[in-house]
Amino acid sequence: MATVFWMTGMLDGNPQSIAIPVDSVTKRITFALSGDTKGSKFKLTQPSGGAVTEGSADTEITELNCGRILTVSSPEAGEWRAEITGTGRFWMEVQAQSDIYFVGVEFVERGGRPGHEGLFRIQGQPVAGTSATLQVSVSARATKSTEFYLFTEQGRAIQKLRMQAVNSDREVLEFVGSVDLPSVPFRVAVIGQDSNGKRYQRFFSNLFHAESVEVSAKLEFDDLPAGSTQQIAFTVRNIGFPRIFNITVTDSHQFVGEVEPKKLTLGAGESGTVRVDLTVPAGTAAGLGEDVVIVAASTLGPPTSNSSVVHSLVSSSQNPR
Repeated sequence: MATVFWMTGMLDGNPQSIAIPVDSVTKRITFALSGDTKGSKFKLTQPSGGAVTEGSADTEITELNCGRILTVSSPEAGEWRAEITGTGRFWMEVQAQSDIYFVGVEFVERGGRPGHEGLFRIQGQPVAGTSATLQVSVSARATKSTEFYLFTEQGRAIQKLRMQAVNSDREVLEFVGSVDLPSVPFRVAVIGQDSNGKRYQRFFSNLFHAESVEVSAKLEFDDLPAGSTQQIAFTVRNIGFPRIFNITVTDSHQFVGEVEPKKLTLGAGESGTVRVDLTVPAGTAAGLGEDVVIVAASTLGPPTSNSSVVHSLVSSSQNPR
């Protein structure tokens, strides 16, 4: 299943009309509307002009207390139109069973050991005020063209991205490009023509947002020997206004001991270090995975938060390698 469209917004009693492209390689499509109040109406019209009703062929309709779900098998290719009427906040998502879909979308940075450098996923959300590197992979065998865009939560296009293909395998076609981060939360979308020349559109469902704090980790060990205590140093960098940050640390197996400090006061551009002790009980099984998650959230100053995750494995040796 691939996300074709995703949006949220407010209804004021006047109809809202939304155009949704459906391509010729989609086998089945579901339009789902939900709201925070009762009484909203959701009308769906096919490209040929006919409204989707209970009696429409190859159609399933589910009425909800505060929403409606319409599923169409072998949908007509072209521009479908959704008309929503009501009051209050609503959410609409369109998902398709199709051979065109996002395999992955992530912000990356260059890293790795000498001789093994490459692009690696960043920890947390991208940092505001700088350009970021975006890496995208798409199942594109059923496409003729691919163009990438950023969309707001409200389903509006913000900007077109300049992405470069880094391989030619359309089974999993990969792209990399530099992105000027918007000031609002956003989703990544790919738009183009399918193999039959019909317009397609896919959204990556995850919502990204640029943050004004960065959290990164520095490891002094390769593994976690059973019966030992190791320490991770996290760097918290504040961008922009002076802030106070609360530090929260959680982990998979309650190995976390002391966290120091648990609060940081940072001026604009300043960084601070948070040290986290991990104590692994003797006799812990080798190969056990441990994930440590740190979150820095501002409590004073403009709100922002970010996180970092460190994954390590328990080893049987009591001497760090």
